[in-house]
Amino acid sequence: MHFGFFRWGTNPFRREAMLEQMNREVFDRLHLADLPRPRVLDMGCGLGATLRSFARRHPQAELHGITLVPWQREQGLILNQSCPEGDRIALTLGDYEHTSEPAESFDAVYALESSCYAHGANKSAFLKEARRLLRPGGRIVVADGFLGAGKLRGPQKPVCKRLLDCWVIDTLGEIEPFHRELERLGFTEIVVEQVQFRVAPSVVHVPWVTLKFLLTAVVFGRRKMTRARWNNVLAPVLLPFVGYPIGPMAYYILSATRS
Repeated sequence: MHFGFFRWGTNPFRREAMLEQMNREVFDRLHLADLPRPRVLDMGCGLGATLRSFARRHPQAELHGITLVPWQREQGLILNQSCPEGDRIALTLGDYEHTSEPAESFDAVYALESSCYAHGANKSAFLKEARRLLRPGGRIVVADGFLGAGKLRGPQKPVCKRLLDCWVIDTLGEIEPFHRELERLGFTEIVVEQVQFRVAPSVVHVPWVTLKFLLTAVVFGRRKMTRARWNNVLAPVLLPFVGYPIGPMAYYILSATRS
């Protein structure tokens, strides 16, 4: 379940509009509009919704996505077939920390709420692979939750651990080590934006989306209440106890250029 981006003029009651605005925010920071035929990689593409949004925005872009989950790729390919631009979107199975793509083969790479699953607080393996894949002058954009400069205090530590267990995240990224790793790898024009209050209106939708799913799919439907689904119910309840301003967890968009 992705978070959206709120701008004045956007209807905060329309979750889909905010999700599409988040796609637009990532797209704009990749600087793709001026490239005649950019080659773009979504590192952790899920079902490929953002790639389909990009395909509508740039008619000449060559779009690729990578995911570890076979079901996501299967469903993504089905969804691509119903999209007029789907023939320009390739989805592959693989580990985005160790891809089989040639070096310097992409003009832009991005991770929308997927970098959190990479290893380590600085996500070094993820960033090294992103740099390897990018051509000189290529752009990277990461939009995700990170731990900020503050510390988890008292009961926030077990709450955060339980939250990460719900999301199956081993180690949440930390914004300062992540920034330093970008610098160490030689990325330039690094911009770090904390956009917590921009995503907050979409976060409010999460309990209602969850409740709707429980009623339609579980209570009155045929799906069983699995452990993973219980975790998806619990996570939104826990998030405010460790999220900014109460806690150090916040939502950031980082962008940089490969030297």
